[in-house]
Amino acid sequence: MNKVKNLPRLARIRDYPSNPLQMFRNILECVNTKSIIPMNLATLDNEFGVLNRTVVYRGLLDDSWIWFATERNSRKYQNLKDNPKLALTILLQNVEMEKDLPQTWQIRLLSAEAEEVNDDEQLKVFWKQEPLFQKIRSHICVCGKPSNLDELDAKFKEQLAIMDKEKREPEMTKTYTAFKIIPKHWDFYMAEPNAIGDRVQYKQLENGEWEAYHVDD
Repeated sequence: MNKVKNLPRLARIRDYPSNPLQMFRNILECVNTKSIIPMNLATLDNEFGVLNRTVVYRGLLDDSWIWFATERNSRKYQNLKDNPKLALTILLQNVEMEKDLPQTWQIRLLSAEAEEVNDDEQLKVFWKQEPLFQKIRSHICVCGKPSNLDELDAKFKEQLAIMDKEKREPEMTKTYTAFKIIPKHWDFYMAEPNAIGDRVQYKQLENGEWEAYHVDD
């Protein structure tokens, strides 16, 4: 009988911190990309049941909460106001936490709720960080509404004309807003080439501290 070659390994998450936020930061520091980080956001919807979509990771609010921007006329906004419970998944590839060993990380926020950012000054800071096309979009688009391309083109040209006349970018709209995500569980799954993946979960205890433990893949 021929000997089996290229045997798989057991991947191992080692020396993980006691706090999931530090774990998250450690992974982000090793991501081999400067591109946008997409996040899959799942909510409960009265029409479609469970509804998911992609939102963009914008950073940590108050150094504690993952946040994302949206519009108050969007379906996701209405979903979260009707029921703030959600699930969120982030997939990070080409993570180089160990030399010459590319990793893929799946990060899930579980037992999570969304809380709208109601601080106008903070929202203005977020708005300032938005690319110009997003600012114009907030002025001319109504999320989910059937679109008339001629009308949309006219609104777009109108915004460009205003910008040219007033020599400034568009001001923050009343529809622009943001949510922070407050989870009670974090789930970190790591995959390596030809290896059985490893998973570490964090559970928030009643005293606010975190319990960390390995979970079978």
